[in-house]
Parts: sequence; structure tokens; C-alpha cells
Amino acid sequence: MLWEPLRYLEACPSSDGAMALVIGSERVADAAPNRPAWVHGMAMRSEPTMFAGRDQVNPQAGRDCAADLYAQAGISDPRRDFDCAEVYVPFSWYEPMWLENLGFCAEGDGWKLTEAGATAPDGDIPWNPSGGVLSSNPIGASGMIRFGEAAQQVRGMAGDFQVEPKTGRALGHAYGGGSQFFAMWVVGAEKPE
Repeated sequence: MLWEPLRYLEACPSSDGAMALVIGSERVADAAPNRPAWVHGMAMRSEPTMFAGRDQVNPQAGRDCAADLYAQAGISDPRRDFDCAEVYVPFSWYEPMWLENLGFCAEGDGWKLTEAGATAPDGDIPWNPSGGVLSSNPIGASGMIRFGEAAQQVRGMAGDFQVEPKTGRALGHAYGGGSQFFAMWVVGAEKPE
């Protein structure tokens, strides 16, 4: 028990790890020996951690970042338009919080999706098929790992964690830092138009 009713396994561990992403031009991607993941959009927002009226559960910066990203990538219904998501969930209660903040459901309904199994590996919108930050939290690399895992999904190279049928579009989400930044990517198996 950490503090009633939360238990140790509902909090991320401290761990070691790293992630490297190779980002290249369209020409480089077309010549790559392995199937690339195509970036369909990127966005980043930040806000101070403390200010009068800041919504700690549904931060404005997260909503603004998601809106920008979805406009770039042509996402109108995240739950339907993504095949999976790698989202920065360091504590169990962040999943329903981010489901709402990122527009996967209405405010107040995030817990319902989690409880119904929608985010499970066999759910209609698998979240963190890799195990996510709750399984491994190499601070400093955790956000980049979300992007790398999303890319592996759309490349069909996620191994035991591969969402089936193969993923066409995935969301990568990072969060944290002293100014509470949000960074998100949409990656896809197909070249964006």
C-alpha cells in the first residue's frame, strides 16, 4: 500500500532505459530497407505547474496540444481514428484522466472506458500495449519511448506487444517537466497525403 487506496503497482518504477529515433526525409524513408513509420503530425504545448485556476486533471495545454495535432493529422474522432496509443501514464489514475484530456471520451467518462476494457490489448482502442510508463520509467527517455513504441506498432514490429490486426495509425504522447509540457505525435503506416 502506498496510501489508501493506492498500491505500489499503481505507480511507475524508476528504471534504466533509452530510445533512439531516426528521422529522415521522404527520400530516405522510401529507400529504407525496413518499413518506415510516417509522421502525420507533431505538436507541443507547455504551461506552468502552478497558477490560479489551473486544471490539474484536465490541463488546457494538453487539450490545446491534442487539438493542434489532430487538425494536422485529420483526426476527428481519436477513439475511432487511432488503432492504438502509447500515452504517458505514470500512475494508474492518469489513464482515465488522459482519455478525457485527449478527447477519447467526454469529461467524466474516462474511468468508464478503462473499467469496460476499451484500453486493454483486445479493446477497441488499446493503450500502452508495450506496458507503458507503469512498466518502465527511465526518466528522460520515457516520453521518447512512447513515440518509438507507437512507431513500432505502425511498422508491424512491436513483437509480443503488436496490436492485431496490424496498426495503421497510432498516437505517441509525452508529458512532464517543470513547466508541464505535452508533446504528441501521430504516426502512420501509410505516407501522409
